[in-house]
Amino acid sequence: MKYDAIVIGGGLAGCTAAGILADAGRKVAVFSEGLSLHDASEGPASHKEQARPPYAALSALAAKGVTVFRGDSIIRAEMSEDGSQVTRVFSRNLGDEPLEAAAYVLATGKFFSRGIISNMEGMYEPVFDADVEFETDHSKWFDPDFFATQPYEKFGVKTDSEGHVLKGGISVANLFAAGQVLAGEPMSDSDIEKSGRTAATEVLKKL
Repeated sequence: MKYDAIVIGGGLAGCTAAGILADAGRKVAVFSEGLSLHDASEGPASHKEQARPPYAALSALAAKGVTVFRGDSIIRAEMSEDGSQVTRVFSRNLGDEPLEAAAYVLATGKFFSRGIISNMEGMYEPVFDADVEFETDHSKWFDPDFFATQPYEKFGVKTDSEGHVLKGGISVANLFAAGQVLAGEPMSDSDIEKSGRTAATEVLKKL
């Protein structure tokens, strides 16, 4: 399967990026493993308005012609020999069937959605093994003040100045990151949406 862009993650950042790319006439696929928090029902409907239905954003993307793989996730990737390009990726449900794109957007979130995984050795990004910024001293991952911003909330994938994901210190030319998976201060919804727009803008420069 071949696309102009593959977006990995169906949360706010991923859906924002995919929508912009689709509106620009690009052939896009989105992989969304489950129901994201931003796309969940907002609760009982009031007498004036209906609660937002589950998967509303993904359904809107499908209406734009985006291929949406619900309940599936990208689990591994193959790189060019020099490590500067993603050549193809593979999903859990499609097995050995390769998926190829000119560009990829990593928007998998952080710990809750397993976009970043922690273990006794440290933290890692599971799809591309991208470089992750984190404190090696585990005792510095947490602040004793429960109400303080926790240090681990700032950990995430490293990128260069143009948003390319870094892997082994090398900028991957066709891989961009968006949303909470990024290293840096915790993001508001508006920040997350902005990062999705930024990623889409950079992808369009290459398509």
